[in-house]
Amino acid sequence: MRSELVAQRSVRRDALDRIQVLIGLRGLVDLGTQPILEEALDRALAEPGVAEIVIDLEHLVMLDSTGIATLLSAYRTGLADGIAVRARNAGGLVLRVLEITGVRKTLEG
Repeated sequence: MRSELVAQRSVRRDALDRIQVLIGLRGLVDLGTQPILEEALDRALAEPGVAEIVIDLEHLVMLDSTGIATLLSAYRTGLADGIAVRARNAGGLVLRVLEITGVRKTLEG
């Protein structure tokens, strides 16, 4: 089975005129696809004036430990730079992994 991950990115301004980067993930995050996630998050964190990054997990079917580490790294970087990094719409196995690892509360906050 070949690993696949698609990270779609869009940038918009919210009601308070702050820049929000949306990253929609489709597929699975494992050792082979983790660099795609990392690149998407790094680009989002580097977006000039970004105030919030929202990662939509609705179409993500698997998330392994490399993905968890990557999400937490982006969260910590965002926290240090005043950028909110949040995840939403996790379901199935991805939601279970986030709950078991305790990461759900951190990323949905």
